Order: sequence, then structure tokens, then C-alpha cells
Amino acid sequence: MSWSPQITHSSSLRFCLSWAATIIVAASAWTSCSLVHQDPANQSPIVQIREADTTVVARGGRVELTVSASDEDDDPLRYEWGSFGAGSFQDSLANSTFWIAPDQIASSSEFFLITVTIIDNQPDTEDPVETFLIEVVQRVPVLVAPADTVISFRDPGIVLEARATDEDNDALSFEWEILEGGLSVDQVVREQQTRGGVSTLRLLPLTPGQIPLAVMTTDGSDTLRREFTVTITATEQPEGGMVALQLPRDDGVSIPYEIDVYEYPNQLGVDPLIVDDWFEASALCREQGKRLCSSLEWTYACRGPEANPYSSVDDPESLPEQYGLRFCNGVGSGLASERPGFDEVVPSGSFPNCSSSTGVYDMTGNAFEWLSDLDPFFGRQATASLSGTAIPG
Repeated sequence: MSWSPQITHSSSLRFCLSWAATIIVAASAWTSCSLVHQDPANQSPIVQIREADTTVVARGGRVELTVSASDEDDDPLRYEWGSFGAGSFQDSLANSTFWIAPDQIASSSEFFLITVTIIDNQPDTEDPVETFLIEVVQRVPVLVAPADTVISFRDPGIVLEARATDEDNDALSFEWEILEGGLSVDQVVREQQTRGGVSTLRLLPLTPGQIPLAVMTTDGSDTLRREFTVTITATEQPEGGMVALQLPRDDGVSIPYEIDVYEYPNQLGVDPLIVDDWFEASALCREQGKRLCSSLEWTYACRGPEANPYSSVDDPESLPEQYGLRFCNGVGSGLASERPGFDEVVPSGSFPNCSSSTGVYDMTGNAFEWLSDLDPFFGRQATASLSGTAIPG
């Protein structure tokens, strides 16, 4: 505002009053232009980076988590991680940490919410919260089971092996089961052993046939099951005929002879003929153009060149009391309850394993047999559980 004094013919008092009024106006104008200072509001932190190296982890596994934020007000920031009590953190106050998943979960898969709060310690700002959804899984064991297998009934059983591994290092248990549709449980001798991730099952079938099996393993959460079949085949047996053998002597010379495969009438599946005395047996052989075996010939055919104690690949001492068709004719065989006169005979060739490597059957057990060197007047020799006929030498 400009000002210029006005000169009049009035008194100086008026001049002074006019000046004072002007000064007051100027002062009032100056007061209205004063400046008031106000600070800007504090800003919340801004998240720049949020990373998880995986969103799926096994029980007890680790997930690396990283969150990084900036603050326009340059406030110092701190981080607080949480998982609602599930699992644990390597460092719950760092911007980068590891979350260790729980060792146990409710099922084969469970989700967990991980949170991190970024704090700038200012009361008038809202602290941002970032979340991660992590799936914790139960890994299924891996089971390697036996394949379908064929064995001979003459084999001394079979040992089956199953192997299992578990990436979570859970303890594994095994179970073997004989299924329906084949040999029954009482027709198979079983022995199971388990050590670590390996389980074995020894089977001794007591009769030829098929054994449908299942093997299972579990880690307490998941159970794996595999099915397979063991087939037991009996050696094909001849319908009859004779076997040519060489009887060794102490001087190194072998004497050739032949012997019937089965007891007379030498037919597979036919009951042996019971002869009352040595004279009748000898006469019957002559009618066939043959003769009775000597005790040496019979013993060699029975034991074979291996000199086995029985005419069988089986050892009765290692068999159960009820041994099915293993070994030879006896009280504990699978035929004992089927024939009223079992203590006498069963059809020739009923026991596929009742032969030595010579191929002559039923020389242990079944019917007693007459020998050429048996005293006809004083009864049979002490070793007279005998079998077979021989052609004249």
C-alpha cells in the first residue's frame, strides 16, 4: 500500500491522526500474512520382495521364506513371523528365515498358513502383513515285491523277499498274506523275518499247486499292497516202466541192472499188490520174466548215488507233523485221513517227492517188499522196507 501525506490548512493534530490511522491499517495487513508449519503423516512400510523357495514340503522339511520392505520415512523395520503354533522358525525376527514343517500331520496332505508382519514402530501407521500358504505332504513308501514265480515241488521251499523305502524315514512294517483260491494256510509252512526295510518269507509247500500271496508295507499313514503267485509244480512221473542202474562194488566194477519204477503191478496211481509170502512173490516175478531185487540193488535204488538216508529229497525231521504230500507214505501225510487202510498202502506215485535221483518211487514207506536174499523161513530182514523188481542178470 502506498502512502503520501496530504497537506491541508488543518492543524498538525489532524496530520498526526491521519498518519496513525494509516499505520494501524498497515500493521493489520501484516498480521494476516503470518505462516503456520504442519508435519506430513507417517507412511506404512512397502513390501518390495516376498519369496518362498517352495510351496510343497514333506513332513519335517524346510521352506526358505524371504520378505523385504522399504520405508519412505526411513524408520527402522523389524519382521515377526508366525505359523499359529505349527512347525518352527529358524529365526522368527529376520526378514529371511526357514520354516520347519511339523513332523506329523493329520492326513496325507495338510495346508499351513505362514504370516510375517512388517513393523516400523510408529503408532499411527498400519503394519502390513504378508502370508504364505504351504502344503505339507506325507510321502508314500516305495515297495518292491516279488514277481510271479514257478518252483519245483522237489525244491526245499522258496525264500521270498520284499523291500521298501521311505523318503520321510518313517519306520516300516510288513505283512504277508496267503490269499484264497490256492493252497490253504495249513498246506504251507511259513517263516517271516523283517529287518529294516527288508522282509523275507520262507515258504515250504506241503503239496503241489498255487499259492496266491499278498505283501503289504505301511509307514503308519499309507499302506502299499502287492499281489503275486507262487506256482509249485511236481516232477512229471512216468506211467510205469523200468529204470536202468549201475550197482557200484568195492572193487570199482559196476554191475548193471534194471528195476521197476513202482511197486508191482508197476502202474502210476494203482495200489500195490500185497503178496503174503516170499515164495508167492518170487513166483510172480518169474512169471514176468524177472526176479526179486537183492538187498544191495534195492538199497542203491532207494538211496541213490548220493547215499541219502531216505528215498526222498525231504527230511522228515524238518517237516511238521502233518506234512501233506512231502516225503513218503506215513501217518502224517495228507492222505492219512482219506483212506481207512492207510497204514497199509496208497496208490503208487502218490508222493511226487518219494524217490531218489534214480527215479524209483515209494521205496520208503507204503508196502513192504520181498527181496531175493531175504530168508523165506525167518521173515524179512531188519532193513526190509523195500521196493522194486529186477530183470535176471
